[in-house]
Amino acid sequence: MRELVMALAFALLGVHANKYIGDCVDGKCFVVQTDTANFDAAQKVCEERTGHLMTIRTAKLADVLSRLLLKGESGNFWIGLRYVGNECSDRLKGYKWITGDDTSHFSNWKRESDCAPSCVSVSQNDHKWTERPCSDRIDGYVCEYNNLNHCPPLSTDEKVHYSTAFGFTSNELLREIPELTNATRLDLRTKHICFDSEWLHAPWNCEVFDGGCDYTCVRNGQSYACICQPGFKLDTNGISCSQQQDDDPCAHAGCEHECARDSGAFACTCRPGFTLSADGKSCKENCKPGYINENGGCVDVDECATGPCEHDCANTEGSYQCVCFDGYKPAAKDMHKCKMHCPDMRCKAECDPNNDYQCDCPDGFLFDEDDRYCVDVDECISTNDCDQNCTNTPGSFECFCHEGYVLLDNGVCEDLEGSGSSTPFDLFIPTSRPPTDRPLSISAGSLLGVMVCVVVCVLLLVCLAHCILRRLSKTNHYDTHKVHDEIYDFQQVITENDSTQQSLPNTNRYLKRDI
Repeated sequence: MRELVMALAFALLGVHANKYIGDCVDGKCFVVQTDTANFDAAQKVCEERTGHLMTIRTAKLADVLSRLLLKGESGNFWIGLRYVGNECSDRLKGYKWITGDDTSHFSNWKRESDCAPSCVSVSQNDHKWTERPCSDRIDGYVCEYNNLNHCPPLSTDEKVHYSTAFGFTSNELLREIPELTNATRLDLRTKHICFDSEWLHAPWNCEVFDGGCDYTCVRNGQSYACICQPGFKLDTNGISCSQQQDDDPCAHAGCEHECARDSGAFACTCRPGFTLSADGKSCKENCKPGYINENGGCVDVDECATGPCEHDCANTEGSYQCVCFDGYKPAAKDMHKCKMHCPDMRCKAECDPNNDYQCDCPDGFLFDEDDRYCVDVDECISTNDCDQNCTNTPGSFECFCHEGYVLLDNGVCEDLEGSGSSTPFDLFIPTSRPPTDRPLSISAGSLLGVMVCVVVCVLLLVCLAHCILRRLSKTNHYDTHKVHDEIYDFQQVITENDSTQQSLPNTNRYLKRDI
Protein backbone atom coordinates (compact mmCIF):
# COMPACT_ATOMS: atom_id res chain seq x y z
CA MET A 1 0.00 0.00 0.00
CA ARG A 2 2.82 2.37 0.83
CA GLU A 3 4.45 1.89 -2.55
CA LEU A 4 1.08 2.35 -4.26
CA VAL A 5 0.65 5.70 -2.52
CA MET A 6 4.16 6.65 -3.64
CA ALA A 7 3.33 5.77 -7.26
CA LEU A 8 0.11 7.79 -7.16
CA ALA A 9 1.84 10.78 -5.63
CA PHE A 10 4.51 10.73 -8.28
CA ALA A 11 1.93 10.38 -11.07
CA LEU A 12 -0.11 13.30 -9.74
CA LEU A 13 2.95 15.52 -9.56
CA GLY A 14 3.68 14.64 -13.18
CA VAL A 15 7.03 16.43 -13.59
CA HIS A 16 10.45 15.36 -14.74
CA ALA A 17 13.92 16.68 -14.09
CA ASN A 18 15.11 19.20 -16.66
CA LYS A 19 17.29 22.28 -17.03
CA TYR A 20 15.86 24.11 -14.00
CA ILE A 21 18.01 25.06 -10.98
CA GLY A 22 16.82 24.73 -7.40
CA ASP A 23 17.63 24.39 -3.71
CA CYS A 24 15.74 23.56 -0.50
CA VAL A 25 16.01 25.18 2.93
CA ASP A 26 13.82 25.76 5.99
CA GLY A 27 11.00 23.55 4.75
CA LYS A 28 10.83 25.26 1.35
CA CYS A 29 12.18 24.51 -2.13
CA PHE A 30 13.00 27.28 -4.61
CA VAL A 31 13.26 26.64 -8.35
CA VAL A 32 14.52 29.07 -11.02
CA GLN A 33 12.61 28.36 -14.24
CA THR A 34 13.91 29.79 -17.52
CA ASP A 35 10.62 30.03 -19.43
CA THR A 36 9.59 33.45 -20.75
CA ALA A 37 6.27 34.56 -19.25
CA ASN A 38 4.38 37.54 -17.87
CA PHE A 39 3.65 37.78 -14.14
CA ASP A 40 0.22 36.07 -14.19
CA ALA A 41 1.39 33.20 -16.42
CA ALA A 42 4.41 32.60 -14.18
CA GLN A 43 2.25 32.50 -11.06
CA LYS A 44 -0.10 30.03 -12.74
CA VAL A 45 2.74 27.59 -13.53
CA CYS A 46 3.89 27.70 -9.91
CA GLU A 47 0.33 27.11 -8.68
CA GLU A 48 -0.10 24.09 -10.95
CA ARG A 49 2.63 22.38 -8.89
CA THR A 50 1.06 23.46 -5.59
CA GLY A 51 3.39 26.45 -5.16
CA HIS A 52 3.62 30.20 -5.84
CA LEU A 53 6.16 32.81 -6.90
CA MET A 54 9.02 33.19 -4.41
CA THR A 55 8.65 35.41 -1.33
CA ILE A 56 11.93 36.85 -0.05
CA ARG A 57 11.25 37.92 3.51
CA THR A 58 14.73 37.45 5.07
CA ALA A 59 18.33 38.05 4.13
CA LYS A 60 18.90 34.26 4.32
CA LEU A 61 16.38 33.64 1.56
CA ALA A 62 17.91 36.47 -0.46
CA ASP A 63 21.27 34.66 -0.24
CA VAL A 64 19.63 31.42 -1.41
CA LEU A 65 18.18 33.23 -4.44
CA SER A 66 21.50 34.90 -5.23
CA ARG A 67 23.32 31.55 -5.29
CA LEU A 68 20.68 30.07 -7.56
CA LEU A 69 20.78 32.99 -10.00
CA LEU A 70 24.58 32.81 -10.23
CA LYS A 71 24.34 29.18 -11.39
CA GLY A 72 22.01 29.94 -14.27
CA GLU A 73 21.66 32.17 -17.27
CA SER A 74 21.57 35.95 -17.14
CA GLY A 75 18.25 37.76 -17.32
CA ASN A 76 15.33 39.03 -15.23
CA PHE A 77 13.06 36.77 -13.17
CA TRP A 78 9.66 37.38 -11.53
CA ILE A 79 9.30 37.12 -7.74
CA GLY A 80 6.04 37.20 -5.78
CA LEU A 81 5.62 40.96 -5.21
CA ARG A 82 2.73 42.97 -6.65
CA TYR A 83 1.58 46.55 -5.99
CA VAL A 84 -1.82 46.71 -4.26
CA GLY A 85 -2.03 50.04 -2.41
CA ASN A 86 -1.10 53.71 -2.25
CA GLU A 87 1.15 53.60 0.82
CA CYS A 88 4.79 54.06 -0.17
CA SER A 89 6.34 54.63 3.22
CA ASP A 90 6.70 51.04 4.44
CA ARG A 91 9.46 48.57 3.59
CA LEU A 92 7.55 47.06 0.65
CA LYS A 93 6.48 50.45 -0.80
CA GLY A 94 2.80 49.58 -1.14
CA TYR A 95 3.48 46.07 -2.48
CA LYS A 96 2.29 42.75 -1.05
CA TRP A 97 3.54 39.23 -1.42
CA ILE A 98 1.59 36.95 -3.72
CA THR A 99 0.41 35.10 -0.59
CA GLY A 100 -1.62 38.20 0.35
CA ASP A 101 0.47 39.68 3.20
CA ASP A 102 3.16 42.34 3.48
CA THR A 103 5.23 40.78 6.30
CA SER A 104 8.92 41.17 5.48
CA HIS A 105 12.21 41.76 7.29
CA PHE A 106 14.13 42.37 4.10
CA SER A 107 13.97 44.50 0.96
CA ASN A 108 16.40 45.13 -1.87
CA TRP A 109 14.95 47.83 -4.15
CA LYS A 110 17.07 48.94 -7.07
CA ARG A 111 15.69 52.49 -6.74
CA GLU A 112 12.88 54.31 -4.99
CA SER A 113 9.46 52.92 -5.78
CA ASP A 114 7.23 54.76 -8.25
CA CYS A 115 4.19 53.63 -6.26
CA ALA A 116 2.58 52.66 -9.56
CA PRO A 117 0.60 49.51 -10.31
CA SER A 118 3.25 47.02 -11.38
CA CYS A 119 5.11 43.83 -10.39
CA VAL A 120 8.68 43.05 -9.31
CA SER A 121 11.54 41.11 -10.89
CA VAL A 122 15.14 40.41 -9.85
CA SER A 123 18.16 40.59 -12.11
CA GLN A 124 20.83 37.91 -12.38
CA ASN A 125 23.42 40.68 -12.55
CA ASP A 126 22.79 42.59 -9.30
CA HIS A 127 19.91 40.66 -7.60
CA LYS A 128 18.08 43.97 -7.08
CA TRP A 129 14.30 44.33 -7.03
CA THR A 130 13.01 46.18 -10.08
CA GLU A 131 9.48 47.44 -10.79
CA ARG A 132 8.05 46.69 -14.23
CA PRO A 133 4.60 46.25 -15.88
CA CYS A 134 3.02 42.93 -14.93
CA SER A 135 2.29 42.26 -18.61
CA ASP A 136 5.99 42.19 -19.56
CA ARG A 137 7.28 38.80 -20.80
CA ILE A 138 10.69 38.38 -19.19
CA ASP A 139 13.32 35.63 -19.06
CA GLY A 140 11.87 33.48 -16.28
CA TYR A 141 10.55 33.28 -12.72
CA VAL A 142 11.31 31.73 -9.32
CA CYS A 143 8.77 29.31 -7.79
CA GLU A 144 8.46 28.45 -4.11
CA TYR A 145 7.10 25.09 -2.88
CA ASN A 146 6.45 23.58 0.53
CA ASN A 147 9.00 20.83 1.19
CA LEU A 148 6.99 18.47 3.37
CA ASN A 149 8.14 14.95 4.30
CA HIS A 150 11.66 15.69 3.10
CA CYS A 151 14.59 13.37 3.74
CA PRO A 152 18.08 14.03 5.07
CA PRO A 153 21.00 13.81 2.59
CA LEU A 154 22.12 10.30 1.67
CA SER A 155 25.74 11.36 2.15
CA THR A 156 27.55 14.35 3.60
CA ASP A 157 29.71 14.77 0.49
CA GLU A 158 28.75 15.48 -3.13
CA LYS A 159 28.86 11.84 -4.29
CA VAL A 160 25.08 11.66 -4.65
CA HIS A 161 23.12 12.74 -7.71
CA TYR A 162 19.60 13.95 -6.89
CA SER A 163 16.75 14.16 -9.42
CA THR A 164 13.83 15.96 -7.76
CA ALA A 165 10.12 15.89 -8.51
CA PHE A 166 10.15 19.72 -8.60
CA GLY A 167 11.94 19.60 -11.93
CA PHE A 168 15.62 20.14 -11.12
CA THR A 169 18.70 17.96 -10.58
CA SER A 170 21.66 18.62 -8.33
CA ASN A 171 24.79 17.12 -6.76
CA GLU A 172 24.82 19.86 -4.13
CA LEU A 173 21.69 19.31 -2.04
CA LEU A 174 23.16 19.11 1.45
CA ARG A 175 20.20 20.06 3.64
CA GLU A 176 16.62 18.97 2.86
CA ILE A 177 15.96 16.47 0.05
CA PRO A 178 12.38 16.78 -1.36
CA GLU A 179 10.00 13.85 -1.20
CA LEU A 180 9.94 11.63 -4.34
CA THR A 181 13.54 12.58 -5.17
CA ASN A 182 15.41 9.85 -7.04
CA ALA A 183 18.96 9.64 -5.62
CA THR A 184 21.97 7.71 -6.98
CA ARG A 185 25.03 7.06 -4.85
CA LEU A 186 27.89 7.42 -7.30
CA ASP A 187 30.37 5.52 -5.09
CA LEU A 188 28.18 2.43 -4.53
CA ARG A 189 26.08 2.65 -7.70
CA THR A 190 22.93 2.19 -5.65
CA LYS A 191 19.64 4.00 -6.13
CA HIS A 192 17.17 5.29 -3.58
CA ILE A 193 13.94 7.29 -3.44
CA CYS A 194 12.70 9.61 -0.69
CA PHE A 195 9.18 8.86 0.49
CA ASP A 196 7.48 9.96 3.70
CA SER A 197 10.80 11.26 5.12
CA GLU A 198 12.54 7.89 4.54
CA TRP A 199 14.89 6.54 1.87
CA LEU A 200 13.74 3.41 0.03
CA HIS A 201 16.34 1.19 -1.65
CA ALA A 202 15.83 0.16 -5.29
CA PRO A 203 14.09 -1.72 -6.72
CA TRP A 204 10.84 -0.10 -5.63
CA ASN A 205 7.48 0.27 -7.42
CA CYS A 206 8.12 -0.21 -11.17
CA GLU A 207 5.76 2.68 -11.97
CA VAL A 208 8.16 5.18 -10.39
CA PHE A 209 11.45 5.73 -12.25
CA ASP A 210 11.16 2.14 -13.53
CA GLY A 211 11.89 0.92 -10.02
CA GLY A 212 15.40 2.41 -10.17
CA CYS A 213 16.58 -0.42 -12.47
CA ASP A 214 19.27 0.19 -15.08
CA TYR A 215 17.53 -1.99 -17.67
CA THR A 216 13.94 -2.76 -16.71
CA CYS A 217 11.78 -3.54 -13.67
CA VAL A 218 9.31 -6.41 -13.30
CA ARG A 219 6.83 -7.28 -10.60
CA ASN A 220 7.47 -10.50 -8.73
CA GLY A 221 4.41 -11.26 -6.61
CA GLN A 222 4.21 -8.53 -4.00
CA SER A 223 7.75 -7.31 -4.64
CA TYR A 224 9.74 -5.85 -7.54
CA ALA A 225 12.96 -6.96 -9.21
CA CYS A 226 15.40 -5.67 -11.81
CA ILE A 227 16.30 -7.79 -14.85
CA CYS A 228 19.02 -7.42 -17.48
CA GLN A 229 19.12 -7.75 -21.24
CA PRO A 230 20.38 -11.03 -22.75
CA GLY A 231 24.11 -11.48 -22.40
CA PHE A 232 24.24 -9.52 -19.13
CA LYS A 233 23.80 -10.40 -15.49
CA LEU A 234 22.57 -8.48 -12.48
CA ASP A 235 25.24 -6.91 -10.27
CA THR A 236 25.35 -7.28 -6.52
CA ASN A 237 23.67 -3.87 -6.10
CA GLY A 238 20.49 -5.42 -7.50
CA ILE A 239 19.90 -2.74 -10.16
CA SER A 240 22.94 -2.61 -12.49
CA CYS A 241 23.83 -5.05 -15.26
CA SER A 242 27.28 -6.34 -16.24
CA GLN A 243 28.32 -8.41 -19.26
CA GLN A 244 28.44 -12.20 -18.88
CA GLN A 245 31.34 -14.55 -19.67
CA ASP A 246 32.45 -15.29 -23.26
CA ASP A 247 31.21 -18.92 -23.15
CA ASP A 248 27.64 -17.67 -23.28
CA PRO A 249 26.51 -17.47 -26.96
CA CYS A 250 24.36 -14.46 -26.11
CA ALA A 251 27.24 -12.61 -24.45
CA HIS A 252 28.31 -10.93 -27.70
CA ALA A 253 25.09 -11.38 -29.65
CA GLY A 254 24.27 -7.69 -29.50
CA CYS A 255 20.56 -8.31 -29.03
CA GLU A 256 18.77 -5.12 -28.05
CA HIS A 257 16.14 -6.93 -25.97
CA GLU A 258 16.30 -10.68 -25.43
CA CYS A 259 18.43 -13.57 -26.64
CA ALA A 260 17.28 -17.20 -27.02
CA ARG A 261 20.04 -19.83 -26.68
CA ASP A 262 20.12 -23.12 -28.61
CA SER A 263 23.30 -25.12 -27.88
CA GLY A 264 26.05 -22.92 -29.27
CA ALA A 265 23.73 -20.70 -31.32
CA PHE A 266 21.44 -17.83 -30.43
CA ALA A 267 18.49 -15.82 -31.80
CA CYS A 268 17.48 -12.30 -30.86
CA THR A 269 13.87 -11.66 -29.82
CA CYS A 270 11.92 -8.58 -28.77
CA ARG A 271 9.68 -7.84 -25.83
CA PRO A 272 5.90 -7.47 -26.35
CA GLY A 273 5.12 -4.26 -28.15
CA PHE A 274 8.26 -4.44 -30.31
CA THR A 275 9.21 -6.05 -33.64
CA LEU A 276 12.62 -7.40 -34.61
CA SER A 277 14.32 -5.19 -37.20
CA ALA A 278 15.91 -6.40 -40.44
CA ASP A 279 19.35 -6.55 -38.80
CA GLY A 280 18.10 -9.37 -36.55
CA LYS A 281 19.24 -7.57 -33.39
CA SER A 282 17.51 -4.26 -32.84
CA CYS A 283 13.82 -3.86 -32.02
CA LYS A 284 11.27 -1.39 -33.35
CA GLU A 285 8.53 -0.08 -31.12
CA ASN A 286 5.00 -0.96 -32.21
CA CYS A 287 3.37 1.91 -30.38
CA LYS A 288 1.49 4.60 -32.23
CA PRO A 289 2.58 8.27 -32.09
CA GLY A 290 1.86 9.74 -28.69
CA TYR A 291 2.68 6.49 -26.87
CA ILE A 292 5.81 4.94 -25.37
CA ASN A 293 6.63 1.35 -24.64
CA GLU A 294 6.66 0.58 -20.95
CA ASN A 295 7.12 -2.93 -19.59
CA GLY A 296 6.11 -4.40 -22.93
CA GLY A 297 2.98 -2.28 -23.38
CA CYS A 298 2.14 1.03 -25.05
CA VAL A 299 1.50 3.78 -22.51
CA ASP A 300 0.10 7.17 -23.42
CA VAL A 301 2.57 10.06 -23.19
CA ASP A 302 1.34 12.99 -21.10
CA GLU A 303 2.33 15.80 -23.46
CA CYS A 304 0.84 18.34 -21.06
CA ALA A 305 3.70 17.69 -18.61
CA THR A 306 6.01 19.73 -20.85
CA GLY A 307 3.66 22.74 -20.78
CA PRO A 308 3.09 23.14 -24.54
CA CYS A 309 -0.03 25.32 -24.17
CA GLU A 310 -0.24 29.00 -23.35
CA HIS A 311 -3.24 28.43 -21.03
CA ASP A 312 -4.63 25.02 -19.98
CA CYS A 313 -3.76 21.64 -21.48
CA ALA A 314 -5.94 18.52 -21.64
CA ASN A 315 -4.12 15.25 -22.24
CA THR A 316 -5.86 12.82 -24.59
CA GLU A 317 -5.09 9.30 -25.80
CA GLY A 318 -2.05 9.67 -28.05
CA SER A 319 -2.24 13.46 -28.15
CA TYR A 320 -3.32 16.57 -26.23
CA GLN A 321 -5.57 19.59 -26.62
CA CYS A 322 -4.89 23.19 -25.62
CA VAL A 323 -7.74 24.86 -23.72
CA CYS A 324 -8.12 28.62 -23.33
CA PHE A 325 -9.30 30.45 -20.21
CA ASP A 326 -12.74 32.08 -20.10
CA GLY A 327 -12.76 35.17 -22.29
CA TYR A 328 -10.24 33.68 -24.73
CA LYS A 329 -10.36 31.41 -27.77
CA PRO A 330 -7.67 29.44 -29.66
CA ALA A 331 -5.61 31.46 -32.12
CA ALA A 332 -6.33 30.55 -35.74
CA LYS A 333 -2.67 30.17 -36.74
CA ASP A 334 -1.32 28.46 -33.63
CA MET A 335 -3.32 25.97 -31.55
CA HIS A 336 -0.98 26.48 -28.59
CA LYS A 337 -1.80 30.20 -28.29
CA CYS A 338 -4.96 31.97 -27.10
CA LYS A 339 -6.39 35.36 -27.95
CA MET A 340 -9.04 37.45 -26.24
CA HIS A 341 -12.61 36.76 -27.32
CA CYS A 342 -15.95 38.41 -26.60
CA PRO A 343 -19.14 36.62 -27.75
CA ASP A 344 -21.31 39.73 -27.25
CA MET A 345 -21.35 43.30 -28.50
CA ARG A 346 -20.19 44.54 -25.10
CA CYS A 347 -17.88 42.77 -22.66
CA LYS A 348 -15.95 43.70 -19.57
CA ALA A 349 -12.36 44.72 -20.35
CA GLU A 350 -9.38 42.80 -18.97
CA CYS A 351 -7.63 45.34 -16.77
CA ASP A 352 -4.62 45.25 -14.51
CA PRO A 353 -6.06 44.91 -10.98
CA ASN A 354 -3.64 47.60 -9.86
CA ASN A 355 -4.25 49.98 -12.77
CA ASP A 356 -7.79 50.54 -14.05
CA TYR A 357 -6.47 52.35 -17.13
CA GLN A 358 -4.19 49.53 -18.28
CA CYS A 359 -6.80 47.42 -20.06
CA ASP A 360 -6.96 45.12 -23.07
CA CYS A 361 -9.82 44.40 -25.48
CA PRO A 362 -10.25 41.74 -28.18
CA ASP A 363 -9.71 42.53 -31.85
CA GLY A 364 -12.64 44.46 -33.29
CA PHE A 365 -13.49 46.14 -29.96
CA LEU A 366 -12.75 49.57 -28.47
CA PHE A 367 -12.12 50.32 -24.80
CA ASP A 368 -14.72 52.53 -23.13
CA GLU A 369 -12.93 54.35 -20.32
CA ASP A 370 -16.19 55.47 -18.68
CA ASP A 371 -17.34 52.02 -17.57
CA ARG A 372 -14.21 49.90 -18.32
CA TYR A 373 -15.97 47.85 -20.99
CA CYS A 374 -14.98 46.70 -24.46
CA VAL A 375 -17.49 47.86 -27.08
CA ASP A 376 -17.81 46.24 -30.51
CA VAL A 377 -16.81 48.27 -33.58
CA ASP A 378 -19.60 48.28 -36.20
CA GLU A 379 -17.54 47.55 -39.31
CA CYS A 380 -20.64 47.82 -41.50
CA ILE A 381 -20.65 51.56 -40.73
CA SER A 382 -16.99 52.32 -40.11
CA THR A 383 -15.52 50.53 -43.13
CA ASN A 384 -18.47 49.75 -45.47
CA ASP A 385 -16.49 46.92 -47.03
CA CYS A 386 -19.35 44.63 -48.02
CA ASP A 387 -20.31 44.24 -51.66
CA GLN A 388 -24.07 44.16 -51.08
CA ASN A 389 -25.41 43.42 -47.59
CA CYS A 390 -23.51 43.59 -44.29
CA THR A 391 -24.30 42.21 -40.84
CA ASN A 392 -22.24 43.32 -37.85
CA THR A 393 -21.06 40.55 -35.49
CA PRO A 394 -19.08 40.68 -32.22
CA GLY A 395 -15.53 41.62 -33.20
CA SER A 396 -16.16 41.18 -36.93
CA PHE A 397 -18.84 41.33 -39.65
CA GLU A 398 -20.48 39.18 -42.32
CA CYS A 399 -21.24 39.95 -45.95
CA PHE A 400 -24.31 38.63 -47.84
CA CYS A 401 -25.17 38.50 -51.52
CA HIS A 402 -28.56 39.32 -53.03
CA GLU A 403 -30.76 36.67 -54.62
CA GLY A 404 -29.27 35.52 -57.91
CA TYR A 405 -25.67 36.09 -56.80
CA VAL A 406 -23.08 33.80 -55.28
CA LEU A 407 -20.36 34.85 -52.84
CA LEU A 408 -16.89 33.87 -54.04
CA ASP A 409 -13.94 32.95 -51.85
CA ASN A 410 -12.49 36.45 -52.19
CA GLY A 411 -15.71 37.98 -50.92
CA VAL A 412 -16.99 39.24 -54.27
CA CYS A 413 -20.65 38.70 -55.23
CA GLU A 414 -20.98 37.31 -58.77
CA ASP A 415 -24.06 36.91 -60.95
CA LEU A 416 -25.00 33.25 -61.11
CA GLU A 417 -25.64 33.42 -64.88
CA GLY A 418 -22.18 34.79 -65.46
CA SER A 419 -20.54 32.24 -63.19
CA GLY A 420 -21.74 29.26 -65.21
CA SER A 421 -23.62 27.78 -62.30
CA SER A 422 -26.51 25.46 -63.04
CA THR A 423 -28.37 26.80 -60.02
CA PRO A 424 -30.56 29.76 -61.06
CA PHE A 425 -30.53 31.52 -57.68
CA ASP A 426 -28.73 31.34 -54.38
CA LEU A 427 -30.25 33.06 -51.36
CA PHE A 428 -28.12 35.10 -48.96
CA ILE A 429 -24.82 33.28 -48.59
CA PRO A 430 -22.97 34.81 -45.59
CA THR A 431 -19.27 35.32 -45.22
CA SER A 432 -16.90 36.98 -42.79
CA ARG A 433 -14.08 39.01 -44.31
CA PRO A 434 -11.48 41.42 -43.03
CA PRO A 435 -12.20 45.11 -43.67
CA THR A 436 -9.47 45.29 -46.36
CA ASP A 437 -11.43 43.15 -48.85
CA ARG A 438 -13.57 45.47 -51.03
CA PRO A 439 -16.09 43.69 -53.31
CA LEU A 440 -17.82 45.05 -56.42
CA SER A 441 -21.41 46.29 -55.96
CA ILE A 442 -24.77 45.79 -57.77
CA SER A 443 -28.27 46.22 -56.35
CA ALA A 444 -31.22 43.87 -56.35
CA GLY A 445 -33.45 46.75 -57.53
CA SER A 446 -31.41 47.11 -60.69
CA LEU A 447 -31.79 43.41 -61.47
CA LEU A 448 -35.58 43.56 -60.87
CA GLY A 449 -35.93 46.67 -63.06
CA VAL A 450 -34.17 44.98 -65.96
CA MET A 451 -36.47 41.97 -65.73
CA VAL A 452 -39.64 44.18 -65.68
CA CYS A 453 -38.42 46.15 -68.71
CA VAL A 454 -37.85 42.95 -70.66
CA VAL A 455 -41.39 41.71 -69.93
CA VAL A 456 -43.00 45.07 -70.91
CA CYS A 457 -41.05 45.17 -74.18
CA VAL A 458 -42.18 41.67 -75.09
CA LEU A 459 -45.82 42.62 -74.42
CA LEU A 460 -45.52 45.75 -76.57
CA LEU A 461 -44.07 43.76 -79.45
CA VAL A 462 -46.94 41.25 -79.22
CA CYS A 463 -49.52 44.07 -79.32
CA LEU A 464 -47.82 45.73 -82.29
CA ALA A 465 -47.75 42.49 -84.23
CA HIS A 466 -51.41 41.92 -83.49
CA CYS A 467 -52.37 45.36 -84.84
CA ILE A 468 -50.43 44.84 -88.08
CA LEU A 469 -52.11 41.51 -88.70
CA ARG A 470 -55.57 43.05 -88.25
CA ARG A 471 -54.80 45.78 -90.78
CA LEU A 472 -53.67 43.26 -93.34
CA SER A 473 -56.82 41.23 -92.79
CA LYS A 474 -59.10 44.26 -93.59
CA THR A 475 -57.19 45.12 -96.76
CA ASN A 476 -57.82 41.65 -98.19
CA HIS A 477 -61.61 42.26 -98.09
CA TYR A 478 -61.55 45.04 -100.77
CA ASP A 479 -63.31 44.08 -104.14
CA THR A 480 -60.11 44.25 -106.03
CA HIS A 481 -59.03 41.43 -108.32
CA LYS A 482 -56.07 40.91 -110.46
CA VAL A 483 -56.45 38.59 -113.49
CA HIS A 484 -53.90 38.18 -116.26
CA ASP A 485 -52.22 41.42 -115.31
CA GLU A 486 -55.48 43.34 -115.97
CA ILE A 487 -57.55 45.11 -113.38
CA TYR A 488 -61.32 45.36 -113.59
CA ASP A 489 -63.58 47.50 -111.52
CA PHE A 490 -67.10 46.13 -111.31
CA GLN A 491 -70.07 48.17 -110.31
CA GLN A 492 -73.35 46.81 -109.12
CA VAL A 493 -76.26 47.04 -111.61
CA ILE A 494 -79.68 47.48 -110.16
CA THR A 495 -82.35 45.56 -112.04
CA GLU A 496 -85.99 46.14 -112.15
CA ASN A 497 -88.31 43.64 -110.76
CA ASP A 498 -89.70 42.86 -114.12
CA SER A 499 -86.56 42.46 -116.09
CA THR A 500 -83.31 40.57 -115.85
CA GLN A 501 -80.04 42.23 -116.66
CA GLN A 502 -76.51 40.98 -116.65
CA SER A 503 -73.68 42.77 -114.96
CA LEU A 504 -71.24 44.02 -117.52
CA PRO A 505 -67.91 45.61 -117.10
CA ASN A 506 -67.79 49.41 -116.98
CA THR A 507 -66.06 50.29 -120.16
CA ASN A 508 -65.42 53.79 -118.97
CA ARG A 509 -63.28 52.46 -116.10
CA TYR A 510 -61.58 49.85 -118.19
CA LEU A 511 -57.79 49.81 -117.95
CA LYS A 512 -55.53 47.66 -119.94
CA ARG A 513 -51.82 47.39 -119.40
CA ASP A 514 -49.82 47.88 -122.53
CA ILE A 515 -47.92 44.83 -123.54
